[in-house]
Parts: sequence; C-alpha cells; structure tokens
Amino acid sequence: MKIKLLLITLASFLMTACGVEKQILEDILIAEVVGYDDAGDKKIKGTVVVSVPQPGEEADLGKEVYEADSHDIKAARQQENAKTPYPIVGGRLTVTLYGEELASKGLNDYVDTYRRDPMVGRDLYLAVVHGKAEDVVKMEPKLIKTPGVQVKELIEQNIRTNLPDVDLHRYLYACHGKGIDPVLPLLETTGDQIRVRGIALFKTDRYIGKYIPYEDGFLYKVLSENFKLGSYEIKWKENDFTDINNVESRVHYHISNANQDPKVRIEVKMKASLLEVQGYDLGKAVDLNKIEARAEQVIGKKLNEMVTMFQENHIDPLALGDHAKSKTRNFDQKHWEETYPDIPIEVDLDIEMIQTGIAE
Repeated sequence: MKIKLLLITLASFLMTACGVEKQILEDILIAEVVGYDDAGDKKIKGTVVVSVPQPGEEADLGKEVYEADSHDIKAARQQENAKTPYPIVGGRLTVTLYGEELASKGLNDYVDTYRRDPMVGRDLYLAVVHGKAEDVVKMEPKLIKTPGVQVKELIEQNIRTNLPDVDLHRYLYACHGKGIDPVLPLLETTGDQIRVRGIALFKTDRYIGKYIPYEDGFLYKVLSENFKLGSYEIKWKENDFTDINNVESRVHYHISNANQDPKVRIEVKMKASLLEVQGYDLGKAVDLNKIEARAEQVIGKKLNEMVTMFQENHIDPLALGDHAKSKTRNFDQKHWEETYPDIPIEVDLDIEMIQTGIAE
C-alpha cells in the first residue's frame, strides 16, 4: 500500500513538473546562436538567433533574430530583451561567434561571462567569423531545415576530419594556461551558405589575423592529436594528385633539455589507405613503398613548414610548452618562452599504407 501511495505521489509530481516546464517554455525565447562584432566607440554589437514557440500543439519552433549595441555582453542582452515579447535565455545556447575585428582585440572579456554562467552547457562551441559574426547569425534561420542548429552541426561534422575539438572549456584552458595558445574554427559566408574557412590562430586571447586553410586542417590534427578518419590530397606535381584516407594517426612529443638547450622531435605515425593513384602498380610492393616514401616527403615538408610558421609568429597551438612543463622538473617557463621561436623542432613522419583498394 505504501509503495502504491509513493508511486501515485511521484506520478503526480512528475505531471505537475511537466506542466510547469511547458508553461515556462512558452514564456521564454531560447537562444541558440549568438554573435558579437566590434561596433566602434568601445561598443559591441550582439546578434542572437532564438527559438520562438508557434501556435498549435504540434507546430515547429520558429526562429527570429534580435540585435543590439552596448558596451558589454550583459548590457547587450538587456538591450535585446527590450525588443522581445519574452525574455531570452541561454540554456540551449550551442555556438558563440566573434567577428574577426573584435577577436583581434582580445576575447577574454567576452568569453569569461559564459564561464560564469551556470545556464551555459559544457559543449558550447566558439568560433571566429571572417568578416562579421552577424552575417553568419542572420543566415542561420534561413538555412535550417531540421530541429538542429546549422552552425553547430557544421562545426561538429568537421571536428571529425579537419577541425580540432575546441569547446568553451578547452578554449579557456588554452587561453589561460602557460605554454599553449588557443585555436578556434574560422567560418565565413559564401553566397547563401556558411562554410569553414580554416582554423584561426591566437596569441593568448587575440586572433593574430592568420589561419590554417581548411584543406590543411587535417595536417594540424595530425600534429596535435590522435585521431581517425579524414583525408588529405597530395599534390605530386602540376595536375597530378592523390587522396589518402587516414585510418589511424598517432602523435608523440619528445622534448629534451627543456631548461637549457631545448630540442623537440614530433613523431607522427599514420596508417592510411590509398584507393586510386596514377602511374603505379599497387599490386607490386616496390611501387607501394615508393608511394609511402613520396607521401612522407611531401606531407612531412608541409608539417615542418606549419611548425616553423607557429614559431615565427611566437604562438604555440601545439602546446609544446605545456608538454615540456609536464615532463621537466623545475621547469623554467621564462627560458622556454624566450627560446621557443628558435628551438629546433623536427617532425618525423612515418606513413604505412595498409589498404590499396579493390585491386589489392
């Protein structure tokens, strides 16, 4: 009898709770994507896409865009709320975008507010927009054909192949940590589409105006993390290309003498599949070995050039300083930062072709 009474009470509570939640959802606007741009005179422009309940029990949520100028994010939210019939809440916020001009001035003040907001989830994505963030935000409602959020799905899909996995908390760790600089997806609008332009490079919280092109995002992932999937087009010579598919890639950092005369070797081992190539007989082991050697030479050169570019710009998106600190007793952070641009860094790439298509 007591069990039955407990179940009835629990059911009544759940029904009541559902009723309250439904009423709340009908009286709020749920923010999904928000963008911030530099508005001059020390102001920012905030633009937000919100879900709007439509009449009818089975009606889909509509989407509307609101914008406002202010001196900080909190005030911009208040200005946006002044234009809406219901308060805007960020409990389902999935993506925050920053225009490149604003990002070049530093993002700490505009990102930190989300770290302090208990309503914001851990899976909030951050991205820089080539041009203005509002252009991407305003396009979002025009593109969406599913209950999902277009920009969020675009970022998540590319994280599997050409983008690093960077959410709010990973960005904050890289931004405030020593021996590491953050990176963020760089988006742009082209016609009536939103696309990934590449990977934006930062010095602490400032976008340096340089980025890794989308097609080379695969190479950055090879240098920075262990992962599977993804492909890369190798250019042998003019009008001669080959695609390799990554089956598994693993990276190890070997750092020696960090406090005195640092040296770094980045060891990359890749298992790849080769489906089609011109001018080679894939049935012969000697030809396959030639392809592996040439691929190692071409891709290895690209990887070393990328590392050199990081050093020339005094940025450490591979977190080599962070790795050195974790492996060096009494690590001298100042010495590392002073010597970093001139540290000998060698990328050692080993590619093993384990599949060569149907002919094999």
